[in-house]
Amino acid sequence: MINCALCHGQDRKSQDVFPSFIDVGERVSIEKLDDMIHNGKGSMPAFPQLGSEERGMIIAYLLGMDLKIDINETKTEKIIRPQEKVKYTSTGYAQFRDEQGYPAVKPPWGTLSAIDMNNGEILWQKPLGEFPELTAKGIPPTDTQNLSGSLLTASGLVFIGASADGKFRAFDKTTCEILWDFKLPFGGYATPATYKVKDVQYVVIAAVGEGKIGTKSGDVYI
Repeated sequence: MINCALCHGQDRKSQDVFPSFIDVGERVSIEKLDDMIHNGKGSMPAFPQLGSEERGMIIAYLLGMDLKIDINETKTEKIIRPQEKVKYTSTGYAQFRDEQGYPAVKPPWGTLSAIDMNNGEILWQKPLGEFPELTAKGIPPTDTQNLSGSLLTASGLVFIGASADGKFRAFDKTTCEILWDFKLPFGGYATPATYKVKDVQYVVIAAVGEGKIGTKSGDVYI
């Protein structure tokens, strides 16, 4: 059970980007579920270390049955017999938020840090992202949850998307000053890349949104 509940929830309804398993038996066959558990699919990892009996227990859990499914790896028949109730469960992946949906901890909620890799010292740390509605109320930028890495150019520019407000920013590596920002059509939860064509340097980022941050999804390169 713990192999599924961490992502798909104790109630099988799932959260964030993970698919719900409510009524999954009406959409996916037992054979297909068994194959997905054993071989993985998409972002779901494979669990080849699980035997047929263990996979049968997981499938029974996904189908919401207080039963145990025996999967004979050499035959297609499925035998179902009573199973003892699981005594321990997991609540799955959930974030600690207040009644308005903001992180229920004291800010900062996301920062960009420059670290001296020779000694581990933090050279500077800058808030990354904001909630415009909170800023409009006079609340200092609280930062946001961030997801992705940054790009440092030879000239000392640090480019990063990552923030839940969907902005793409350029910082000065030395002073941590924000030199430029651009509102992306979708969240830039990807590490930027750079390349040069005919002596002109370009910076590109995939803006797709969605992900664990849960903003609207799209599919563009900027």
